Amino acid sequence: MRMRSLAALCGLVFLAGCSSVDLVAPIEDRSTPAPEVTVPVQSSDAQSVPVPQDNTFEPKHLVSEPTPQASGRTHVVEHGDTIYNISMRYGVNPRELMLLNGVQDPTQLSIGRELQIPVSREDGSVQQAAPASGVEGQDLTATPPTVQVATRPETASQAAERRAAEQQQRSEAAARGEIEIRWPVEGPVIADFNRTGTLGIDIGASKGDPVMAVLDGTVHYIGNNNDGYGQFVLIRHNIRLPGKPTAPVVTVYGNLSKVIVKLNESVRAGQKIAEVGDSGSGVEKLRFELRQGGQPLDPMRYLTKR
Repeated sequence: MRMRSLAALCGLVFLAGCSSVDLVAPIEDRSTPAPEVTVPVQSSDAQSVPVPQDNTFEPKHLVSEPTPQASGRTHVVEHGDTIYNISMRYGVNPRELMLLNGVQDPTQLSIGRELQIPVSREDGSVQQAAPASGVEGQDLTATPPTVQVATRPETASQAAERRAAEQQQRSEAAARGEIEIRWPVEGPVIADFNRTGTLGIDIGASKGDPVMAVLDGTVHYIGNNNDGYGQFVLIRHNIRLPGKPTAPVVTVYGNLSKVIVKLNESVRAGQKIAEVGDSGSGVEKLRFELRQGGQPLDPMRYLTKR
């Protein structure tokens, strides 16, 4: 009886075990395997981006600007130096200082580095600014204001030195044959050197017209005669004409109605010395003569060409 019960119990245990196995559904993975995901290197919409070989990118505004001109000056970076204070010290643009030296980060300056200084306004050469964006050919370069420098008035001694220097220059020019004499009065030549008997020329003018000294000199003589000259003035000049004697040049002004200089008075070229009168025949004119060593010369050879 005990043996029969034990056998029945084992059979029940076996059946229970089989029932547990049949009740659990087998696990089967019927899902489709996920495809391998690949990242395309470049698609039709991709844009290639050039990468510098040194793996650094320069700011766009530095790449597009031309390299400034070097002035020849240099600066060795010291402790406490910055791009800004170096540019202020040399009067240059900080951006141009960076461009010329290839500085990417203005905060990273190595002590002891030698920087090239670009050309500045103080060097007399200013970099031309680029035209404004969107306006082709428009030059917006700023023009620095013009500074008027006040000059002191000339003193008497300086004026005397200047006149002496000018006289010396005229004398040297005369010796080289480069002398030109101004006209004593405005007007046409109504009698040339030959028509006056190889004495001088007659210049037509109106009575009262101003008569000017043709060169610097000294009033040598003031006279009056009835031999075609009327009232006249002689001025002696401390120069000689090329190829002529060393005696001073003398100019003669005749047919005057009024003399306003005095004997031995120093006169300047262009200074009024008299006024035009008329000859004995009633013709209003100025007789002008040029002499050296007592010899009359043709004034037309030396008067400024009209």
